[in-house]
Amino acid sequence: MKKKKAIVIITTLVIVAGLTTTLLLVFLFPGPGVYIGQRKALICCSANDFFGSEPEEPFNDGHDSNLDNIAKGTGNWTYSNTLNSYGEYAFLNESLTILSIVPGPTIGNYSLNFSDHYPLYNYAFYNITADIFIQNPGLHPIGSKGIQIGLIWLDSGHNVVREDWSTNVNSQFNQWFTLNITGVCNNETGNDITDLTLVLKVNVSNFIPLVDIVYFDNIEIYKWVLVDLDNPTGTTPPSPGINSDGFPAQALQVYWILKNHGYTDENIFLMLYYKDDADGIIDISSRDKYANDLIRDGQPAVIDVANGSVTSTRFKQELNVSYTGSFASKIHPEDYLIIFMCDHGSNKVLSDGNATFHFEADNFWITEFEFYDLVKAIECRRMMINVDCCFSGNFLNADANIGQSWYDIDNCIMVSASSNLLAWYYINSMNPDGFAGSWFFHMFWDALNRTDNIDGAFNHAFYWPPAARGMPLFMIQKPMMYDNMGINTTLSFISNPPL
Repeated sequence: MKKKKAIVIITTLVIVAGLTTTLLLVFLFPGPGVYIGQRKALICCSANDFFGSEPEEPFNDGHDSNLDNIAKGTGNWTYSNTLNSYGEYAFLNESLTILSIVPGPTIGNYSLNFSDHYPLYNYAFYNITADIFIQNPGLHPIGSKGIQIGLIWLDSGHNVVREDWSTNVNSQFNQWFTLNITGVCNNETGNDITDLTLVLKVNVSNFIPLVDIVYFDNIEIYKWVLVDLDNPTGTTPPSPGINSDGFPAQALQVYWILKNHGYTDENIFLMLYYKDDADGIIDISSRDKYANDLIRDGQPAVIDVANGSVTSTRFKQELNVSYTGSFASKIHPEDYLIIFMCDHGSNKVLSDGNATFHFEADNFWITEFEFYDLVKAIECRRMMINVDCCFSGNFLNADANIGQSWYDIDNCIMVSASSNLLAWYYINSMNPDGFAGSWFFHMFWDALNRTDNIDGAFNHAFYWPPAARGMPLFMIQKPMMYDNMGINTTLSFISNPPL
């Protein structure tokens, strides 16, 4: 009897041991029917319609910009006193100054009719910057709107079509700082803009005469990229630049980095618009060994959807979990997902000021609401969304008020190239920084490729100063990140599990 009990016990132990070993083997070496999750990515570049950008050399190199020619005094700048103010050229530090003539409220401005002296290009973006110093020994509040710079757009009858103003500053004393503002030389109402006036403005509630002084210097204006989306009236814009690598190069940078860190072409869905590229190659960087990044080391990039097929309709289909055969329909709850989008964005298409993402092939767009509804329905373990376009922070928000209204996707990290502002790009690699693409995401992905975590990569790009502007990106376009999972300081290509 005891022997029978011993045999039963031994048999039970053998069975338990066998089951344990089997479960362990299944865990370590899952069979074909066991799914443990994969890393997947959708990369979409839907345009390459960049246009050339260049400084307005006559303005930037002349007295109206750097104010260093004492003989000409204030140059073409005209001063207007609205309330208790006085403006004069300061010979000592070669700046334009505004001060008060009596204690209390002070309002005045310098203006320059840019189009009277320099060419104005229709459909170009104009970006103005100015260095400013507020002399305020007592450090008392100056209140009200403070100091601003602005662009005033006029029609042929000298009526104001639109005003674009920088943020106002009323508390930064006794140190130089920079303000900037950008506006496009046209608008969606079809008004005919023919003139541009630059304005340097002081509007304060408490100024002490001859003590509180505002200095303006190093004023520069650049015309930047053009986009058909900002040309709804059908007027023909200027000819495009000789090369349009910027957007395709940025998408390919992400593609090759993912490949470098173990993502397979079966799990990368690449939508790439590079139609009619001027030289037939895409060059991400002038400083690496790859002259054409459509091919690396003899291996071509595997492009799933190209050129004319990269439409808003196709993009929405691929993100639709209910669409048979779509990329999203093949994502499992155990998968890890990256979505990277690169193109032009706008906050003008929708009447409420919310953002859209543009597609050159069909000249249409996906709204932020459509995008949210699609990605919200995707079931996966973890998701990172990168939106690389103008007004991209707005695109990832629930409404037009940039702040704490991010998409409520619990398992998602969202990173945008800018807030509700323009985002800047190099159209090709022939520039001092040597790369084509996004000023923000090129640096962000470069840092990820060096195995930085997401937080480290974000900060690397956030504080990086592009040679084209000489100031960090947070001062130019304010990139944004929101992490619903709280893992941005640990998640990288070498973490466990990896990005």
